[in-house]
Amino acid sequence: MKPKAVVSCRIALLSVLIAVSATLAWGQETTLPNEKLASIFPNAANFVEKKAELTAEKVDSIEAEIGAKLRPEDLKPTFYIAVNESNTPMGLALFLAVRGPSGVISGGVGLDMTGKVVKVAVHKHREVAGIAEDEFLKQFSGKGIEDKFKVGEDVKSFDGAQAASQAVALLPQKTLAISYALFLKRPAKAEEEVPEMIEPEDLKEVMAMMKDEYDLIQAYFEKGAESKDNDKAAAVQAAKQLGKYTELIDYFEPPKNPNETEEYTYFQQQFHSAINEFAQSLEAEGISEKTQKQWQGIIDVVEKAHLRFSVEEIDLDEDLN
Repeated sequence: MKPKAVVSCRIALLSVLIAVSATLAWGQETTLPNEKLASIFPNAANFVEKKAELTAEKVDSIEAEIGAKLRPEDLKPTFYIAVNESNTPMGLALFLAVRGPSGVISGGVGLDMTGKVVKVAVHKHREVAGIAEDEFLKQFSGKGIEDKFKVGEDVKSFDGAQAASQAVALLPQKTLAISYALFLKRPAKAEEEVPEMIEPEDLKEVMAMMKDEYDLIQAYFEKGAESKDNDKAAAVQAAKQLGKYTELIDYFEPPKNPNETEEYTYFQQQFHSAINEFAQSLEAEGISEKTQKQWQGIIDVVEKAHLRFSVEEIDLDEDLN
């Protein structure tokens, strides 16, 4: 069974291309594909030309997505729909150009019916010869709209030609962005799996569960300027998890002063409110004076609650903020 995202993408493309393939009966196909088209879809029986035009809104959206300006000829792209002997669409090809460090790089890109790159071809350029060779270009096959097309991340640069390699990567990236803006439906984002909450047997077990998240956040602050994006992401997730754990505290009586329910509830509400505000600030700002102060405030509340309900009495008239 095909994933829903792939099926919806195929249906979206078919809905546009079926109308195109219908024009075959009127003799508008290219009977003998030229060399450039044949190199992208060697098994195609025919190609049908389809002209399109981008609105100003779509242009802005595409340029924001690819991080580059479209060329004048990109605004009215001409697509070539590859069809097999049964007049069934196989995919589409688009010829376009980008600016490289030594001049214009022109080429062609083919997409299959699932919106994935079939092939990238470079036709004219003034860069090193390697950027037009299959050994370099084959890395783009199978990539889709969700890929970054960024040298050093998901694109391997040709030796000594990083800028030219990045320019070539823009060919399939731009083809995908234009095609999705005009024809294709973007795949739905996979729903995040929510981890199953473990049901603790007592308050001590809740505290043990919270300790792991506390350590992650504390480690993030201790790293300071040396922390990385993944450290921040882990700390934010830990803060959100702490917020969920606070909801479990109310299910259990404290080891000491169990009859002081109002005070116990007060501390719980203080902690729950503080940790949720902290999680939001941490996600927005990372390590900052504000989040450091919030975290210290949370630690203070926890320590006072611990003294009150676990070790010894404290004066509740003290400022808990």
